[in-house]
Amino acid sequence: MIAIITGDIIKSRTATPKIWLPVLEEAIACFSKKFDIFRGDSFQLEVSVEQVLIAAFYIKAAMIEIGLDARMGIGIGVKDDDEGRLKTTFGSALIYSGESFEELKKETLHLRTADEKLNALCNTILPLLTELTTRWTSNIAETVKLALLNEESSQSELAKKLKKKHQSLVSTALQKGAYTKIQHAIAFCTTELLKL
Repeated sequence: MIAIITGDIIKSRTATPKIWLPVLEEAIACFSKKFDIFRGDSFQLEVSVEQVLIAAFYIKAAMIEIGLDARMGIGIGVKDDDEGRLKTTFGSALIYSGESFEELKKETLHLRTADEKLNALCNTILPLLTELTTRWTSNIAETVKLALLNEESSQSELAKKLKKKHQSLVSTALQKGAYTKIQHAIAFCTTELLKL
């Protein structure tokens, strides 16, 4: 099983691509070596099932940090070809990802697998988590982004990496960003997805 994320940048035309494109590429590269950016502001990447939700929220945090956001459809399944580029590959993971992306209306994150009960469960939780992200400031997004990549690091270690004087600033940002709640929900959904 693999996961495919298909997404685009919300309101990308309000900022120059020179600002957001390198940020997007860097965020995607943290989780995948197989990705495509196309039609200007659309993207697709292959990521492990274990990392897919962390990757999605990391990408959201990276975009929110620079004043934008991302919509993403996640598909979990198989793919036919491991050699070619994503845009010339087929399989259920890609189909589900595309269908999931098409399902997005007012929500910014949707997931699809072959298991309808699991889809219903995850798609009840994910909109609640993305609602929390709408409250993130640039500072909160930066802190959450670093915490997602460094789950084992203490707040003091995160403060050093962020070049903040006090650990309390990291603690406050993570608390305001509901990081612990998001982390627990991601872990729960990931555990269920890994049972597929």
